[in-house]
Amino acid sequence: MVGWFHSSTSSQVPILLAMAILVFKHSELTGIERLGETLRDYGHPFREVALHEGDPVPPDLDDVSAIISCGGPQSVHRDPPDWLQAEMALIRSAADRAIPVLGLCLGCQILAKALGGEVGPLEEPMELGWHEVQLNHLGREDPLFAGQPWTSMQIQWHGDQVTKLPDGARVLATSPRGVQAWASGLRSYGLQYHPEASAQTLHAWALDEPDQVERAGLTIDELESQSQLHYPNFQRLSQRLFESIALCLIPVDRRYAGVAKDLHH
Repeated sequence: MVGWFHSSTSSQVPILLAMAILVFKHSELTGIERLGETLRDYGHPFREVALHEGDPVPPDLDDVSAIISCGGPQSVHRDPPDWLQAEMALIRSAADRAIPVLGLCLGCQILAKALGGEVGPLEEPMELGWHEVQLNHLGREDPLFAGQPWTSMQIQWHGDQVTKLPDGARVLATSPRGVQAWASGLRSYGLQYHPEASAQTLHAWALDEPDQVERAGLTIDELESQSQLHYPNFQRLSQRLFESIALCLIPVDRRYAGVAKDLHH
């Protein structure tokens, strides 16, 4: 993609503009949040496509360095939204071309379905709030999880889950309720939990769905107390994960279309 740099001392000088991470949003209450801040700090531009507001799925992967599919209240298997097939088709195309793809919660399920896996409902109640996630032997050796403890507390908020991984995919982490992290090849990762979320985000979800909090046997006050206990360590460890995503999952040579630039981190 060619752009133009305007200078008062010279005529137009052609430069190549950075490719961008394509971020699929599915709700005003979910997005890349804290992950987005780290990506920006490490020189990754991104553009958001708000599918829930009617933004169209881009027709191709031109100038796309990676795809991040965020969480949301929709279901892959139950009354799927109109835009789902188009999002899955683009994700499938990205995976086929080894373009990095990261799915978060709903996005994890969309990625699995796009690559041939299956998604189904959790038994009641939803998995929400703070829950323990364990890396298996593959997860402990995966570069994306370098520096992560074998067991950690993660923010959850989902009623569906990946019930069958795509062919050739590998489980990286689990909870007692099911698969929590998985990967296909070297560039496609799904995380069922929400490393990008803040304590404030979790509180907003609880206010938005108090009935689900009650069904899970919790109160909003109890969630707040759990956040005070777990969030400081969660914040530190998730920041380390974001840096791995920025440096390892999305390689430097995909940020710019054919030009070397100085990057200051």
